Amino acid sequence: MKTAIHCSNAPECCGPCSQAVHHNQNVHISGQIGCHPTSKEIVNTKCVKSQTEQALKNVQVIIEAAGGSMKDIVHCTICLTNIEDHNAVNEVFAKYFPHHQSGDKHHPAPAQTCFSVKELPMHAMVQVSAVGCCGGVVPN
Repeated sequence: MKTAIHCSNAPECCGPCSQAVHHNQNVHISGQIGCHPTSKEIVNTKCVKSQTEQALKNVQVIIEAAGGSMKDIVHCTICLTNIEDHNAVNEVFAKYFPHHQSGDKHHPAPAQTCFSVKELPMHAMVQVSAVGCCGGVVPN
């Protein structure tokens, strides 16, 4: 059975999709851009680090709404409008996944795939989708 996850602390999806879907023990989080959930605007139109920070905040509140945490993220897909921004994005990722630096074998950094794309919604510079392995039952 699959269950839609909705979190009021993350931006609404643009299109016919869910913010996330919980299926079996996995939470599949739709692509998040650097859109602030209340202003519904890109946080800093010229700074990929600021946009990545907000995108990961959005991922974090969604995984938490599903009963998990950032330690449960097993894979992230990153879309960038400029592939040269990948190192800057990874600097922000290191703040959200610090356990990879400590060698925590039980909570390694997630696998990552990165693509260069021509454009993203709202002229964003980065989009992050994620898969988490949370187990258990989805909270109401």
